[in-house]
Amino acid sequence: MAVDRKRLARTIARELRERERSNLVAVGVFGSVARGEDRAFSDVDLLVITRKVRRGIRSSIREGVFVSIHQLTPGDARREATEGPWLNGPLTGWRETRALYDPAGFIARTRALALRPTAAAFRESARRDLIATVEDYGKVRNAVAAGDLEEAREMALWFTGSAMGSLLDIEGRVPRIHRREFQEVRRLGGVGRDVWRLRYDARTLAEIDRLSRRVWTGLLARARKRGVRIPEFDAKAGRRVTRSGRVGPSRGP
Repeated sequence: MAVDRKRLARTIARELRERERSNLVAVGVFGSVARGEDRAFSDVDLLVITRKVRRGIRSSIREGVFVSIHQLTPGDARREATEGPWLNGPLTGWRETRALYDPAGFIARTRALALRPTAAAFRESARRDLIATVEDYGKVRNAVAAGDLEEAREMALWFTGSAMGSLLDIEGRVPRIHRREFQEVRRLGGVGRDVWRLRYDARTLAEIDRLSRRVWTGLLARARKRGVRIPEFDAKAGRRVTRSGRVGPSRGP
């Protein structure tokens, strides 16, 4: 028997109300369940706003369904909807969020902010996106320089994820659905098509080399055109990137 995911979301929201009491500010559902597009293997995405973060509020499996919990304080939630980096992702989530419990109207107010992002917020988010993206670009360049095709293809996936989010912010675009961001980016001119080709079509070191350079320089050119100012970067930045001293995964959009 198919699980009624909306009913499950309401049940969990009721349980949170009973357990958290005054600590609970609001509960909402987003993703495919909120859009009415959930399918046989869809998860349930819950937004939980609490005054104090509780370690016990975490993702789980209920009735055979994965329930993903996104827990935020009110301050963190407002920053997520207005600052970035990769602002387009949180805005997509907030725009589709539907309240299950919102006595003070917090979700409604934050969702209203997400529906009216400012150009300045997108520019600042794009600036922060690009500063973070340069690390992933550097990893692609290092792999190409080392002649390591497998690593270059892997790092190209990381880089195109960051580049996709950066380009969306540069252009002030908010995809309707998270999982379709690359289809959206492919429609954003030559840089977007290069992001797509690098992610899905590039098979040789030469292709990865050429496309990664074009994506990076294209992003910087589009950023300058949209008034995103990053004095440290210029059209030759791609040739100056060196191996990062950081360890561990980069943050993606």
